[in-house]
Amino acid sequence: MTEAAAPLAPQASAPGQRGAVPVGTLAQITWASGSFATGALFNAMALFALFVMTSFLGISPALAGTIILVARLYDGIIDPLIGALSDRTRHRWGPRRIYLLVGALALGASFTLFFNLSALGLEGTAAAFAATALLLLYSTAYSIFTIPYLAMPPDIAPDYDARTRLMSFRVFFLLAGVTAGSAGAPLLVGAMGTPEAGYRVMGTVLGIAAAGLCLIVFLGAARLPGPERPGPPARLDARELLLSPFIDTARVFANSPFRLLTLVKLCQLAVLSTVLACTPYFFDLVLGFGPGEIGAYFGLFSVAGIVSVPAWRWVIARAGKRETYLVLLVLYGAGLASWFAWVPGEAAWLFHARAVLIGAFSTGTLLCALAMLPDTMEYDRLQSGEGREGVMSGVFTFVENVAGALGPFIVGLLLETGGLITARGPDVVQPEAVLDLVQWGVSIVPALFCLAALPLLYAYRLDAAMLEEMRETRDAAP
Repeated sequence: MTEAAAPLAPQASAPGQRGAVPVGTLAQITWASGSFATGALFNAMALFALFVMTSFLGISPALAGTIILVARLYDGIIDPLIGALSDRTRHRWGPRRIYLLVGALALGASFTLFFNLSALGLEGTAAAFAATALLLLYSTAYSIFTIPYLAMPPDIAPDYDARTRLMSFRVFFLLAGVTAGSAGAPLLVGAMGTPEAGYRVMGTVLGIAAAGLCLIVFLGAARLPGPERPGPPARLDARELLLSPFIDTARVFANSPFRLLTLVKLCQLAVLSTVLACTPYFFDLVLGFGPGEIGAYFGLFSVAGIVSVPAWRWVIARAGKRETYLVLLVLYGAGLASWFAWVPGEAAWLFHARAVLIGAFSTGTLLCALAMLPDTMEYDRLQSGEGREGVMSGVFTFVENVAGALGPFIVGLLLETGGLITARGPDVVQPEAVLDLVQWGVSIVPALFCLAALPLLYAYRLDAAMLEEMRETRDAAP
């Protein structure tokens, strides 16, 4: 993927560098639209992967959760490598675009194939091996696209406040993708004749649509500025490349703001992955609802999130990113914990109120985290004098993947402990212990992750004044 002899085209200056060139709104929106694709696939996979494996492929919940965990840990090995490779790539398209192209095609194909596995009639061990292979391919493709994609904001947005604006565009598309993956996908499943056929159609439609949108991002990235890089070396040292991700990861983790934000993000995404993995079981076994009601719930959740973005931007501008983030984590955890108080016959308005409030609080925490990540990248660039955004986005994506595995793994263990009965279809009477543990999994467990994030975020101290002081020190240097 690298071209050792290809000279770099002149690039616009990176943020924080002298003469930074602002990027137009249309170009920012085009870049941000890629989050629709990743958001849709991430949420549909997080919502349905465990459920499909236990309900239609006959895989035990503990094994299914372990398969997801293995795929995510594998991601942890390749994420820093992809980030380091992206940072070192010398290509006529720039260091990031080639990865967007390869990732787009592989991402759509692997997602589609996973949700069509049941058509092969596989069960048990054979189904487990096939599911593992496809999840490994999906994880690889997701990283190839997402890591270079997440490394681009420091070069697109020229300053501290502009990044909040750029990330608000991204959050908008991410929430639209969440709507497609967590609301549209269940509605599509419910619209088919049988659930099994519904999952196949959903996988095909979302996979093809996401690949198409990622290709649009690839094309639009041709107009975006890239990082300034020195001329490429005559020969790429393979040993250095293989070792560099782990060396660079240790070095970027010495960046205190990045380390703290990464750990907060781990807790925050563990909340999301636990809730998503548990939701199909909670709605089906505890609430007695079908895929259509899941779609309606997440539709309200997503709409509330999208509508709340301008409000959260206003609050962040006045109260600060960290301070807003702290309050929202408390509210988010409290909203999720309220599901533990659900009882049969509860008023319908409480169901809808939870969707709206949890959706708004979740969106606010996401916007804060995304707005703070480029700040930690600039801090690292100013402190080290090096461009390690690819490594940092690789580490951040690894954390996303680990957190994404924690939820299904925890839920799988809960279901195994309760004695979930697996079958080719979800219409099986389950033990009472399963119902109780499912309710814990959708409420108390994610609320505890919110609580764990608070002391980490409280210790985070990076703000606009600190970055400005570092820029002034750099500019004053001879």
